[in-house]
Amino acid sequence: MERRWEPGGSRLLFIGLNPSRADGQRDDPTLRRLVGFARAWGFGGLEVLNLFSRITASPAVLRRSPEPVGPSNDRWLVDRLAGLQPGDAVWLGWGNGGRWRDRDRQVLPLLAAQVPPATPLLALALTAAGQPRHPLYAPAAAQPLRLQHPGDVLRLAAPP
Repeated sequence: MERRWEPGGSRLLFIGLNPSRADGQRDDPTLRRLVGFARAWGFGGLEVLNLFSRITASPAVLRRSPEPVGPSNDRWLVDRLAGLQPGDAVWLGWGNGGRWRDRDRQVLPLLAAQVPPATPLLALALTAAGQPRHPLYAPAAAQPLRLQHPGDVLRLAAPP
């Protein structure tokens, strides 16, 4: 899902946990929040990606899904990351739920391998468990933390 308000402007790729209820035409509170941060940080667009391909706003439904990742989710992430341009950034924000089924440990090495070293890797903060904080309830004035690439990213994937 993508929103553009400044054609040709830099893009912020957000990787989260639960897909938003928004779609190509309508927004929801999470997407409005993400767009607000992206605008405040000077980006011209936002693309939302997810750790899991299963589309549901309910963590319980996600956990009951027999195959929540799906056969092409990693390929989709790699393809979207391959489109990064100078000035773009990647924002991680899946919260502690990203540890479920070790999905964080699968995706973080992929990010370390695919995201160019000059591309900023951002998080609002890290949770006590070391996961990138979900943005929904963060203060509107929150500023992103820049992660060291690839060291912090791989450290996030290390066993506790």
